[in-house]
Amino acid sequence: MFSAVLLATAIFLHRLFSLPTPIAENLAWVAFVGAGLSLLMSALATIGIWRTGRPGTARVVFAIIVSLGLMLWPIIFLPKYESLPSINDVTTDVTSPPPFVEIAKLRAPGSNPVEYPGPSFARKQLAAYPDIKPIEIDRPAEEVFGLAAEAIKRLKMEIVHQEAPDVGAGRAGLIEVADRTLILGLYEDVAIRVTGSDQSARVDVRSASRYGSHDLGRNADRVRQILKEIVTVMESTVPAARVEQPDEAKAAKEERPRNRRSKNRRRR
Repeated sequence: MFSAVLLATAIFLHRLFSLPTPIAENLAWVAFVGAGLSLLMSALATIGIWRTGRPGTARVVFAIIVSLGLMLWPIIFLPKYESLPSINDVTTDVTSPPPFVEIAKLRAPGSNPVEYPGPSFARKQLAAYPDIKPIEIDRPAEEVFGLAAEAIKRLKMEIVHQEAPDVGAGRAGLIEVADRTLILGLYEDVAIRVTGSDQSARVDVRSASRYGSHDLGRNADRVRQILKEIVTVMESTVPAARVEQPDEAKAAKEERPRNRRSKNRRRR
């Protein structure tokens, strides 16, 4: 019962009162070790009851049920742990991933580094998640940036920082998001980068865990969710009218008199 209460307390404080993740993880490990110790003591008690016939069977059975219930929780994740790659950072661009700028300031000492781990992670990701690719669309980069921000709001994720793209200066747009898992409240950081021009745009997404070396596929699922929501928002909106550049407008004006003269010649 002590182990069960300790685990529940760690989850509660971490989810609602921002208990530091390393402390919550240590408390959880203590709870699991306590559950294992309880199983061992229950086995020894069962042997003693079997040999001597002394009372206490109900308490032993209760201890076994509670301990097994605690131990079963991490065990059910074992298939994912073995089948999925041991990575904690997933991105649509493994060569030049979207950076974490303001998010880097939120990461406490002991958390995972904000820099992308490199080729080893890239190879594992490409082998396990070949479907994770950037979005490329024939719309202005500034418009796509606004749609990406709208998609994040619809997903009810917390935007930490956003900076619109500047096509003239060649600066990419960046949206940084701090998301948390539903039950445990584990922090997952997201960066969305929008690059392109007045005619086309590309959207790259990166999701990384602040703590832990194995994300159990959570970051890949989050990247897919964000990309899907961005596509949904784009499909539900009408593309903005493209503003003619000065050279294009001049060419259009010169073309109109030519068309009129050709029409007059045909009439004559």
